[in-house]
Amino acid sequence: MNARRPVITSFGFAGLSPVISTFVLAMLMLLPIGTGAANVAMPHLVMIAVFYWLSSRPLLMPYGACAVLGFMLDLWLDVPLGLNMVLLLLTRLFVLNQLKHFKGRNRIVHWAVFTVLSLGLYILSWLLVSAVYGAFWPLQPIMLQWAVTAFSYAPVAFVLGRLRRAIL
Repeated sequence: MNARRPVITSFGFAGLSPVISTFVLAMLMLLPIGTGAANVAMPHLVMIAVFYWLSSRPLLMPYGACAVLGFMLDLWLDVPLGLNMVLLLLTRLFVLNQLKHFKGRNRIVHWAVFTVLSLGLYILSWLLVSAVYGAFWPLQPIMLQWAVTAFSYAPVAFVLGRLRRAIL
């Protein structure tokens, strides 16, 4: 590849598949899961998808897509406006700055990087929500959701990998 030649990204269905698949996972996040007896925390599927797509095809998940997906999640989940937008934009910023260190490594390294990143983002979201509402929120539900998200990375990344190989 020539250093002067720009990288061309496809803008057809294949080029939009990361954004579309992330939007579908956002819709899946909104499904009510669990009952009053066994309430199950929903993993942050959008954060997983954004991390995965940025790790494999960073040009197909631009800042605008991360911002719009985050803003729609804020509206749907009834959290302070801008929270998920900031989390997804920080995810993009982190991955693009650190991708050279873990690209090409095995999946366990990607999983470990995602786990550490998501822990930092969940703590940041807890601090931001506590600051917005003026009181410290309980930390246990946040840590439970982080654990569910961290353990859900592998199966979701597997499905997204199969989608990437089929479409791109």
